[in-house]
Amino acid sequence: LLSLFFICFIFSGLLNAQEIQCKNIANYQMNLKLDTKNKGITGEETLTWINDSDVDIVELYFHLYYNAFKNNKSTFMQELQKMGRFRRLPRNEEEYGYCDVQSISILPDGYFEETDLTPTIEFVQPDDNNPYDQTVMKVTLPKPLPPGDTIKVYIKFYSKVPRTIARSGYYRDYYFIAQWFPKIGVFWEGKWNCHQYHATSEFFSDFGTYDVNITVPKDFKIGATGIKRKETPNVDGTITYNFYQENVHGFVWTASPDYIQMVEKFSEPPLREVDITLLIMPEHKKQAERYFKATKAALKYYGSWYGEYPYSHITVVDPAFRSGAGGMEYPTLFTGGTSWLTAKKVQRPEGVTVHECGHQFWYHLVANNEFEDAWLDEGFNTYSTAKCLDAAYGDNFYMRRYFQIPYVFDEVNINQWAGMIGGYLPNTNLDVITKKAWEFQNSSSYGINSYSKPAMMLRTLENFLGEEIFARIIKTYSLRWRYKHPRPQAFINVVNEITGKDISWFFDQFLNTAYVLDYAVGRVSSKPISEKQGIFDKNGEKVFLKGIKEDTTGKEKIYETDVIIQRKGEIKIPVEIVITFDNGEKEKRVWDGQYRWTRYTFRKPAKWRTVQVDPEHKLVIDINYTNNSRVNDKWRTPAVKWATRWLFWFQHLLETFTFFS
Repeated sequence: LLSLFFICFIFSGLLNAQEIQCKNIANYQMNLKLDTKNKGITGEETLTWINDSDVDIVELYFHLYYNAFKNNKSTFMQELQKMGRFRRLPRNEEEYGYCDVQSISILPDGYFEETDLTPTIEFVQPDDNNPYDQTVMKVTLPKPLPPGDTIKVYIKFYSKVPRTIARSGYYRDYYFIAQWFPKIGVFWEGKWNCHQYHATSEFFSDFGTYDVNITVPKDFKIGATGIKRKETPNVDGTITYNFYQENVHGFVWTASPDYIQMVEKFSEPPLREVDITLLIMPEHKKQAERYFKATKAALKYYGSWYGEYPYSHITVVDPAFRSGAGGMEYPTLFTGGTSWLTAKKVQRPEGVTVHECGHQFWYHLVANNEFEDAWLDEGFNTYSTAKCLDAAYGDNFYMRRYFQIPYVFDEVNINQWAGMIGGYLPNTNLDVITKKAWEFQNSSSYGINSYSKPAMMLRTLENFLGEEIFARIIKTYSLRWRYKHPRPQAFINVVNEITGKDISWFFDQFLNTAYVLDYAVGRVSSKPISEKQGIFDKNGEKVFLKGIKEDTTGKEKIYETDVIIQRKGEIKIPVEIVITFDNGEKEKRVWDGQYRWTRYTFRKPAKWRTVQVDPEHKLVIDINYTNNSRVNDKWRTPAVKWATRWLFWFQHLLETFTFFS
């Protein structure tokens, strides 16, 4: 009955997903022309923007992301250098990039007269007051824009395309163009939310309709957000493509003469059919089916778990070698990444394909503020990626490359969750999850607190609440907040609603502290129950006893087993304990985990064999599994024997690889 309810819930969620309405607040019509000689884009855009707030608007704020690549004094560039992530500065003028707003004006629409806003342009730095940073621009309106009213703004701009940085730019004749145009900020929670471009921040914008004409050389193949509606050859040897898409919060495009275009269809009733377009480099053509299969797996599992993908198409881009454009998500389009030589038993390119396709459901559809709550996207998607890869592919083996040739270790199966804990361990106490993207101590801390730690937190919560309850929670949250820019409290409220309990204690620890979770087995002993010796009261008299056993049967020896379980970390959560005895008997307990330790005592005709804390590894964010179990010495010998053999074999393997390298 419970399983039937679960299936019905999922199916009803799929139907509800189609009823969700999106507010198209920021709508763009653009005309663009790519200049391959000078690596530039000549552009004009007409922005139709709706004041969806309840206050008058007197200024408009715009992102000019490309200005982060204008010089080495921008906030983005300075942060990269401080973090040591910068491999090199641009070597010449051609490799720098910028977005130059040549003019901006209001188009007449009844409420506003035609007005030139260019003289009011001002660069502002709301995050750090860096006078060299020009990634945020504001203009002042001639009069306030009332709530519910619309303004049309016409902008002429020129974007100098940089040598690829932050996964946008050119490499030789390959172009991947993202976040290059003047993009209005989000008026959110009573004010403009328009942060500068930071080295560890991604993006936040309103949904809208994009109608974009792109002119490129005629031998270039092109992909972009949306549907290609038409293509028009021009007399100058170029061709103009028109792409159109509603209900998206950004637009990206790519062009190269080397792309091979392939198309397949995703069909998995009752989910919506989706046309998949793959733009792949010739040297990776043999891996096309792996790209398609991974994309279909993401659309299937994410769609079933979180609500169907609502668009009829998706574009997968295999970026050019050394282009630096791989592994990124955009509305209805994402970039993967692979190598010339790959191995069948390793989830590459499957892992990055599932992850970036999966962002369509979190980054794009739920669309939280990635500047301020990066974990709501990256953490949820990292959790979802691991679940999807487990469901679709299962085993994932360890691989190393020798002379660029992949070698797979069939004996080493990489668990999705265990892989995350490795990066988390060295950075457990640097920051809390809830900091803004650019406020973390370093890029490692940003990565851990935005990706793996929240993913492990969600997996731990799933194990704690139960798979079916958590499935209801995450799907309800996904559908309820689709197109609505949620904050973390929105998810917490759904958890409390579905469970009927206040689970805030869980999130307070994981989100607002840098505490770690570490439960361990402490001292364990089994001793024969001692004989009675001394003066005891019996029938009102004092009796001296010597050598009298407590075991009144006298048939078997009774042992008292004493087990100490410790909480070595600061995070407190209920934890399961299993004690196994020599006779095969098991005792199971659930400790609330609140105090620093607890004790369990048993009297049985057998000694303890093993003690396990969290035996099913439900608490995947536990920082030290090696202290989660203990084995009585006499049962440890076989394990030591096999471990010694394995280490002996592994040592010889390393020596062999060292010799050949």
